[in-house]
Amino acid sequence: MTLRFIDLFAGLGGFHQALERLGHTCVFASELDPSLAALYEKNFDVVPHGDIRDAFAKVPPHDILCAGFPCQPFSKAGDQLGFDCPQWGDLFDYVLRILDTHKPNYLLIENVPNLVRHDEGKTWEKIKTRLESLEYKVDLGRLSPFMFGVPQVRERAIIIGARNGLDDFTWPTPTHRLDQVSINSVLDKSPNDARPLGPRFIQYLETWQELLDALPVDEALPSFPIWAMEFGATYPYRDQTPHAIGFGSIESFKGALGRSLKGLTAQEVEQTLPAYARNQTDSFPEWKQNFIRQNREFYKRHKGVIDAWLPKIADFAPRSC
Repeated sequence: MTLRFIDLFAGLGGFHQALERLGHTCVFASELDPSLAALYEKNFDVVPHGDIRDAFAKVPPHDILCAGFPCQPFSKAGDQLGFDCPQWGDLFDYVLRILDTHKPNYLLIENVPNLVRHDEGKTWEKIKTRLESLEYKVDLGRLSPFMFGVPQVRERAIIIGARNGLDDFTWPTPTHRLDQVSINSVLDKSPNDARPLGPRFIQYLETWQELLDALPVDEALPSFPIWAMEFGATYPYRDQTPHAIGFGSIESFKGALGRSLKGLTAQEVEQTLPAYARNQTDSFPEWKQNFIRQNREFYKRHKGVIDAWLPKIADFAPRSC
């Protein structure tokens, strides 16, 4: 049986691709980002509407509502304002309005896994209660592509719902463990449009491989981004930013890659800090503080190895550090 689905906050069209392969038909799509909307049209020959706040009244009857509503308010990498986020916090309300208006039989929603933990679980309970008030039986699972043989670790919270209950629904059983998937399974060894890496990029890769080879074999690779600029850095970041303290008042500390700030002008101090630490704000968001802390702790654990290696990246472009 062919079902009609709508694709809200459509992005590149992951929901569309999956449901179309199952024989179902997209009757409406919405994507605010113009570049993503253009790619969506190219991929599926469907022109997405823009902001759902303006387009929700144009949504036609459908059987399945798909929505990957913006994750920034709930992500650990953001301010975690949730539904109070002034930019995106109200968008879930439009999902509810569409569900209430058209009463599709099924819903399929995805977001970041932190949605489950956000506000000590209260956010998920609020979502669940509001969906149940519209007569949907709902359940939540956490899945990642690698569990099904796709070489990507990207866990997502998946919310499924049905008006006629979920007695016949079971979550898919993972077919793979993380150690059973490899990026080599999706790489084309001889692509027609391949371009060789320049010598500088090869140097970046080889130099970083040297560090990986020098680390203890029992040291797991960090799950956080490696910010080498923090290796040896001591500038303050917890309570106030360098900007808030004053760039001319932190010369007793060290900047990016452990460079001394002593004797530098305020402008020189600013330029010696990592670009992400020069923000003209009074405090860093919690996620940035955590990344800085984790990288400095990583450096302290492996100081002997890193200090011998660090001069090799001193002239690297900041983004390769």
